Amino acid sequence: MLDLRVQAGLSQEELADKAGLSVRTIRELEAGRVARPRKDSVRLLAEGLGLRDGDALQFLAAAGHATVRPVIAVADAAPSGLRWRGTRPIPDGLVGRDDELAEIETLLRQNRLVTLVGPGGVGKTELALAAADRVSSVDTAVVVVDLTTVQRDAAVPSAILDAFGTAPGTSDLDDVLSGRKPGDLVIVEDNAEHVLDGVATVANRMVRSFPGIGVLVTSRIPLGLPDEVVRRVQVLGVPANDKDLDEIASSPAVEMFCRRAARVRPDFALTAENAATVARLCQRLDGLPLALELAAARAGSLSVETILAALDDRFRLLSGPRRFGAPHQRTLADTIAWSVDALSDPARQLLYRASMLGSPFTLDAVVGVCTGEPIDALDVPMLLAELVDKSLLQPVHEFEALYGARYKMLETIREHAYAGLSSQGSDLVEFKDRTVTWCSTYVEGLDGAWSSPDRERRYRAANANSATFEVALERASALGDWDTAAAIVLGFRIAWQYQASLAESGIQWASVCAENVQDKEVSGRLLAIAGRLSNLTGDVRAARRYYGEARNLISPSSEMGLMARGGWVSSGSLLLDTVSLAEIPTLVEDAIKHGDVQRSATVQAICGLALARWGRLPEAKELLLAWEAALVNPGVYPDEIAYMALSRVELELGNLAEARRWAELARDSQASDDPERTKVAGCLAMVEFQAGRFELAQALIDEADADIRGHRGYFDYLVMLYRSRLARRTGDLEQARSSIRDAVNRLLLEGRVVYLLDVMPEAVAVLHGLGQHEQADALCGQLLAWQRTMDPPMLPTAWAVLQESCESAPVAQGWPLPDPAEAARHMADDLLAALS
Repeated sequence: MLDLRVQAGLSQEELADKAGLSVRTIRELEAGRVARPRKDSVRLLAEGLGLRDGDALQFLAAAGHATVRPVIAVADAAPSGLRWRGTRPIPDGLVGRDDELAEIETLLRQNRLVTLVGPGGVGKTELALAAADRVSSVDTAVVVVDLTTVQRDAAVPSAILDAFGTAPGTSDLDDVLSGRKPGDLVIVEDNAEHVLDGVATVANRMVRSFPGIGVLVTSRIPLGLPDEVVRRVQVLGVPANDKDLDEIASSPAVEMFCRRAARVRPDFALTAENAATVARLCQRLDGLPLALELAAARAGSLSVETILAALDDRFRLLSGPRRFGAPHQRTLADTIAWSVDALSDPARQLLYRASMLGSPFTLDAVVGVCTGEPIDALDVPMLLAELVDKSLLQPVHEFEALYGARYKMLETIREHAYAGLSSQGSDLVEFKDRTVTWCSTYVEGLDGAWSSPDRERRYRAANANSATFEVALERASALGDWDTAAAIVLGFRIAWQYQASLAESGIQWASVCAENVQDKEVSGRLLAIAGRLSNLTGDVRAARRYYGEARNLISPSSEMGLMARGGWVSSGSLLLDTVSLAEIPTLVEDAIKHGDVQRSATVQAICGLALARWGRLPEAKELLLAWEAALVNPGVYPDEIAYMALSRVELELGNLAEARRWAELARDSQASDDPERTKVAGCLAMVEFQAGRFELAQALIDEADADIRGHRGYFDYLVMLYRSRLARRTGDLEQARSSIRDAVNRLLLEGRVVYLLDVMPEAVAVLHGLGQHEQADALCGQLLAWQRTMDPPMLPTAWAVLQESCESAPVAQGWPLPDPAEAARHMADDLLAALS
């Protein structure tokens, strides 16, 4: 072999590189220390030396592979009794992976081939090693194959044999694998994506021909085999906010960062002072374990605040000092580049262009903005699938039926791809301008959607593009093109209403555009949108302000003028402002004169809700039934909020059967996977509670409460109120105290003071139950005075609770008070002090 290498003009290192073998193997073969080299190794050497046909066969024969040889026993391949070969899992290497680890252990015990896929740095290797460790035992051996340095598909069998610890003279892989009993061996093939064909070929042979062997693969790309079970490894969960210390501390990403930071700075710990910064740091890093680890390594010399501030150039900050692991995973930039560099040019360009769409984004946005040489529109679905398969994009399955197919890009990957797009001359500017054009055209297609039979689908599909619209608005504002920005906001306005978490962006853009457009009518319409969205996010005071400004700019009888006036009435009723109610008769009359049945019905429903809050139940019912009667007209569609209002009115009037009927209609009109299921479940719970069906009411409250944790809803206070009533009934006074305190805090924060009159009578009962009779009687006396002298009165269900709890409390003196809203807030503050 030495002569052949010299004739080829290759050094040992060059031949090793060409053949995909180690330099050690070349050296030992040439020194004559290997009597019978592996057949796979000889074949690779022949290819590396450039031997063809007869020369290659002669080379194989000279190495002793011209005839069939006997199978070598498994015991000969490795010392007996050795049950683990290769890299062991790092102690304490996994954080927040208990459920995934248990699932993968189960999969390994039930399946022959399991592949863990995910983006670079997500923790596939540690998860695989920990799962293999769980299944290893006296009867099950584990062999870990690190494929990082393997350069060719054909070299995969040799790498596996090396992992078994066999000498270069050991025979073929089949010799080592034969004779295994079922469950005897698990082979972990780590970092397989760059030699995927080789790994797939060997894995397929293993699971089809050797029933005693299980295979666990880690890769950024699935193998694509029929027997393969694929599990995507997700990033670690990050805190939903940076304010709740308990929620921050329970985040797996935060836990991992703190553990790793403590290794380089022993006194590091999560505290009330640094929790918000740590939470934002973990959010910025997407919960990506490698990024968290590299950032934590900086905690020995930098403060957490400095690390967070430096994340604008994260690839420079997170460039080390990792000294172990695969070479392409020692810096964050190398990890991402490893995957991106392996893409085809169209896929890479699509990744670059999609990076400026915001996240998540839709297939429609990609086709509309990102196509053009070298990307054909017809190829986009295939290219997106390639990026998902290679773990550079993640499909968003949450609410898929509502919002359609969406994709998200980890911020770390997005930053890398965005830099790639920015480096390509004027491409970044071109595609941002194309985003403005696409969004402008898109909102034109929404014109009239409110009256169309498929309005839910159209608006939710638009909502799915919220991040892309943000990009378009930023670009239009940077150009000073406020008319275009305003047109986009006006066209997109309804889509923002479907998720309160996104409405904040709509408020910002509506108010900014209102300040910059020249047309006063347009400005007023934009302010009305800001008011509507503020109401949805719970900021009633801001809604009132925006609606008030809009009323002075828009024609009062126009569609948007009616909307602004309706919003002003609605927000006023929440703030206990009697001036608002005086406008209801004129507003309803103007809406009917407007001639649009849909607009008239909407205004009557809004006014009905306002009157219901004010305790004017027969008048509220009349307007709400007028809305319900209008449903027979084209363009007027069921709305769960109005149905719920009718249910509440009937409940307060004592008509339980009708209340249940309206609540069930609300449930039937709500999308099955609406992110704000809280509303209807809470409404049904109220009916069942008043009917004495407490177990069913509890189940519905539990369902609604689970929604509150993930999605803030407009009627959450009712869920908290009825949780207290149910808890008090079973004697769980601490739960009742907590629920009432949460409800009062929520209503004070949002300014919806009218609903405090629903909650405070229950609070009196809770205080009595806790033995705090003095505080309970003081609050009760104030509420009794309110009921006699103030407007609006408490609703019948709240009044009944107060009467049960306040048999002997004296009526407070000095009422009525000049400012009802201030009086309600003052009582609520005293209540919170008593409940603390």
